[in-house]
Amino acid sequence: MRQIYVKDIINVVEGTLLCGSEECEITDIQTDSRQVKQGDLFVALIGEKEDGHKYLKSAVQQCSACFTMEHDQAEEWMEQSGACVIRVEDTLTAMQRLAAYIKKRYPLPTVGVTGSVGKTTTREMIATALGSGKKVFETIKNYNSQVGVPLTLAKLDDSYEIAVLEMGMSDFGEMERLADMIQPETAVVTCIGVSHIEQLKTKEAIRDEKLQIAKYMTEDDIIYLNGDDPLLYQCKNMMTPKIVWYGINDGCDYRARNIRMEGWDTVFELITPKETLPVKLKVWGEHNVKNALVAIAVANQYGISCEAAAKALYEFQGQRQRVIKTPYFTMIDDAYNASPDSMKAALSVLRDVPCEGRRIAVLSDMLELGEREAEYHEQVGQMVAESGIDYLIAYGPLSSHIIKKANTPHFYAESIEDIISCLKKEAKPKDVVLFKGSNGMKLSQAVNKFLGE
Repeated sequence: MRQIYVKDIINVVEGTLLCGSEECEITDIQTDSRQVKQGDLFVALIGEKEDGHKYLKSAVQQCSACFTMEHDQAEEWMEQSGACVIRVEDTLTAMQRLAAYIKKRYPLPTVGVTGSVGKTTTREMIATALGSGKKVFETIKNYNSQVGVPLTLAKLDDSYEIAVLEMGMSDFGEMERLADMIQPETAVVTCIGVSHIEQLKTKEAIRDEKLQIAKYMTEDDIIYLNGDDPLLYQCKNMMTPKIVWYGINDGCDYRARNIRMEGWDTVFELITPKETLPVKLKVWGEHNVKNALVAIAVANQYGISCEAAAKALYEFQGQRQRVIKTPYFTMIDDAYNASPDSMKAALSVLRDVPCEGRRIAVLSDMLELGEREAEYHEQVGQMVAESGIDYLIAYGPLSSHIIKKANTPHFYAESIEDIISCLKKEAKPKDVVLFKGSNGMKLSQAVNKFLGE
């Protein structure tokens, strides 16, 4: 990021300098004391499990400055370190204010992406499509949260022409804070599902919180909404920015028709307000068709032809749906996260991809679904039955509800080792095996251990 000095930071966050020089230059933000270096501002955050202040004494030996909310005056070890120690009322709020200040120093076009499912893939696709003609700054790793967005914004520099930033939330008020930091003039909402319904209680509340992405947008800005999502379509007359619809349904501004699989490629016709053209993707599922639609639409908004954007997307692989062909069977590794909607999308992929053997699903619990969690898992079981899956491996206490409705041969695994043992026994070289579950279930360990063996 551009030069920023401690005196600027103090002014922005309304902090008090306990020790160190106001003329000290800061070049990055860190929340992990193990990663700090000269030029960094270390932020001592208080989380559910850890208090960053425990690591402040060691961090100041390496960093150039830090935020604290537990010290009202400098201690001897602070002064001896030579680092700048800044007292603030709340370290997270101070970091977010600083992030908003950094973003304002780079007035480049900005696209914000949110939704219950598909944020990361959609953001990556938009960045890929825009990247065919522009240098794109995008969210680092999965840094899309109240902490992650500031860490991402700290990496901005003058070389970028446009930003594509992922915006995740799990509770009330979080999206407005992200929108205040990012200030997008283009927004994308992928869909409304039940992720985080434990905190937000209803899908309508989830939708309303997601749509806070448009809090600071004007009537000259554009928000892209999934026209196939009934909860989003209800908002057609309630938005300040201009709405552009994308999806499968008639009436969408960017629409896909004649979707089909050709080998391991997804093929469809793209219909825009001005043209119709064929599109081919190396990723699968109707959900990825919709992700591609909005990626092409956003790229077109910023001066890139639909043809050029579509060509770029054919090379897209992404972090999700990793296909691994082994001598034993073909894996689809989609174990990063899960919700009922993403489970449905993954099962539809397993149903549609080429397979000369059996289609096997390894499914684990979906987390943070609240009091209706059993019902949501039974819905996934019904999806398994409707998808024609040949064999199910269920892992986790809630997955017993998947088995209840799946109506297919199955195995209940009590451990990662059980999953691997079952696959060694059941899977054959022509089979395709899907791995899907919430990240907290660590289903990816089964993938990695099997590959390691």
